[in-house]
Amino acid sequence: MLDKELENINRELEEIKRQKLKLAETHGDTNANENDLIEINAGGRVITANRGSLTYQKGTMLEALFSGRWDKEIQRDAFDQIFLDVNPECFQQIIHNLSVMNHSSEGNKTSCLQIEEELLPTLQHMIDYFAILDTASFTDISGTAIKKNDLQSSSAGENRISTNDQKQVTQKEHEALSNKSAWETMTFDEFPSILKNSMCEEQKSMKAVNEALQRIKRNLEKEHDFIKHASAQSLDDIVNLNVRGMPMTAKRSTLRIFKDSQLDRQFDDAIWSKQQTDTPCIKKWSFEQVADWAKHHDEIPDEAAGLFEENKVTGLELLAFGREDLKELGISRPGTLALVIKAIKGLQMKSKNNSI
Repeated sequence: MLDKELENINRELEEIKRQKLKLAETHGDTNANENDLIEINAGGRVITANRGSLTYQKGTMLEALFSGRWDKEIQRDAFDQIFLDVNPECFQQIIHNLSVMNHSSEGNKTSCLQIEEELLPTLQHMIDYFAILDTASFTDISGTAIKKNDLQSSSAGENRISTNDQKQVTQKEHEALSNKSAWETMTFDEFPSILKNSMCEEQKSMKAVNEALQRIKRNLEKEHDFIKHASAQSLDDIVNLNVRGMPMTAKRSTLRIFKDSQLDRQFDDAIWSKQQTDTPCIKKWSFEQVADWAKHHDEIPDEAAGLFEENKVTGLELLAFGREDLKELGISRPGTLALVIKAIKGLQMKSKNNSI
């Protein structure tokens, strides 16, 4: 009976693997590796984690998002970081928790979520949104084919019972175990207690495996819709905000969630499009405009601004500048380099994303 169930489960697992591979071929990256480092823009905070930790709980929506099979569908920000419109504090805690569990030994996997009390509802909402499971209720069936031994089963027979277990078997039960003909007429209630307990544990394990399989199948069907909902529709939908000095990033659709509110009106399609049209395109700046920007930027020293003007750096060139380019331009002092790079990154963000 159990052998037949295991056969069916393994057949379904193979079918799921086939479906996931097909999804990766169509929508993602078939070469995705659990050691890949992934940069995530979580509401304006950049979080870096390896794919193995992000996908630790197989069959969850978080695993689907970072599995690699949807990489072509996921919207990235101007710096090619996966953008998620989530609370950064809560998301950081979830990733930290998964990373700890991913690198913990079996039997020592405990949840370590710690967050301020006022953020607990947000954290719980995020856990539900990504379909993350509590450690105690998580059954991993993501490996190779499940074998009967994986269920920690003990088949009938004295040779499958350990020395310690034998001490718990009564003389009558011991005789029953040795008498092969007795098995043909024995009812379950007459089985030796050690075997009944073992079979019950095996059935519990099988039930957990079945539940995990059904969860994976259900979530696999929902993956595409989830990816569409979680990801921004385009770069135009990603808005960078400076809220009292704190950088934040959100989807424009999120900012408009309360209809007829001030935010809804501010980010209305017509008004937003006009605002973007009225904003000068940095890529088209002349070298005079670049020089003027540098001269009036509070954090760029006059000597650096002078070098931009002297070398007639255009807006398109400015956006392409890196550390080595700036050194070649003549900016060599580390502190000045850091300030200029920071200013240019701000322009890059404004140029490629919508920033206010």
